[in-house]
Amino acid sequence: MKTVLFKISALFTAAVVWLSTLFGGGFGKVTPITEKNSNIPILHAGIFQGGFKSSGSTVIDKYICIRAKDYEKYTALLEKSGYTLYDSRKIENNSFSTYTNDKYALNLSFYPHTGIMRIAVEEKGTMCLLSDPCDKVCDTLLTGMKGETVVAEEGMGFIIRLNDGSFCIIDGGMGDPDGVDADKLMNILLEQKPENVEKPVIASWIFTHLHGDHIGVFNCFSLKHHADVEIERLIYNFPKEEETAASDSPYMLDDTIYRYTQFKKNLAEFYPDVPVLKVHTGNRFEVRNAHFDVLFTLEDLYPLSILNGGMNESSLLLKMTVDGQTTLWTGDFGFNSAKTVLKEFSSETLSSDILQLAHHGINGTVKLYSAIDPTYCLLPVWEGGLDKMLEKEQNKWLVNSPKVKQFIVTANGTWTIHLPYEPAEGKYVRIPSDDYVNPSYPVLLGE
Repeated sequence: MKTVLFKISALFTAAVVWLSTLFGGGFGKVTPITEKNSNIPILHAGIFQGGFKSSGSTVIDKYICIRAKDYEKYTALLEKSGYTLYDSRKIENNSFSTYTNDKYALNLSFYPHTGIMRIAVEEKGTMCLLSDPCDKVCDTLLTGMKGETVVAEEGMGFIIRLNDGSFCIIDGGMGDPDGVDADKLMNILLEQKPENVEKPVIASWIFTHLHGDHIGVFNCFSLKHHADVEIERLIYNFPKEEETAASDSPYMLDDTIYRYTQFKKNLAEFYPDVPVLKVHTGNRFEVRNAHFDVLFTLEDLYPLSILNGGMNESSLLLKMTVDGQTTLWTGDFGFNSAKTVLKEFSSETLSSDILQLAHHGINGTVKLYSAIDPTYCLLPVWEGGLDKMLEKEQNKWLVNSPKVKQFIVTANGTWTIHLPYEPAEGKYVRIPSDDYVNPSYPVLLGE
């Protein structure tokens, strides 16, 4: 009886998705890529729910009513067809695997509790670094950079100094014509790099999503300081330009310094040989002593897209682990994204020691934050916006959580902490408290 009900429910869901694709937000692709490309084995299982073309060469096929044995049969078929397993793992009961041949990379994700399976097919390019060994020469630091630009009251830029003295940057912030924030970032890199290193090494520059207050500093930095650093890798998964043009953020394609147009010019002119890693949910990668798990990309939303919830819905969800301590990077994580990830993962996966509040404190939900249940909160909010953000329901939940020890707020100024982070008593203000005005910190937290 349960099997019959499951199939009826799946058929109903497929009909709803087909109508959604037809009337509002579809991607115009109704034939599985596995049937259009003879080099990719056909999945003979479940119900094809739809497909879409993502950015670059990536095409996503989504199926429902998939069982564990269907997933296993398909992976066996890939190997029989000449594909090589690059990585395979489980997160909770969900299965993820990456297969490659000389031309293609296939990223498979399977969620047995919903019967959903996605196949991301793309031309083989830069692959995730599953190991990135290094010699420790210094402590790991995390810096939150306060933007000085007056172009926007927003922005997010975090700099991680890894234990070999190289760096991993998360976004950067909104750039400005005078390059003030670009210089500020450069000075942080120079101050924190090992003395015997001539040029700071950026092992990975990660972009959570496409908005100008997240890629703008990279643009300005590239124009001014591209020759002053060595960048080893760029990591992101942006929407295709047709969706961007039809979304709430078409301005990202104009020709000002903070936009995607300039971003692409920078890649072509200054970093033509720097590998670009396009990540998918279930991927994992190492950046020196930092381990990253990809828990969400825009491809998980199908049949919804940035046309339904805006560009913020394309934000990556990354869980970083450094010496056993976890940090959840949310970018500007959207509300549709939050609903989706809560269906795919439980608190077992989402719980993190440190949480970067979504969209400068604007987004996020009580349900999502209660699953994450952090001890420390990073709030990249603009000066004067803190009190407004703390009045939002999801942030009130964090303020009143007995587990949360500290909010670390970028509006108060640029700050640096050690990772793993565990401040000594008296080095932070407990929230809430009688003497609370604004979250406070020393120049170097935890010292």
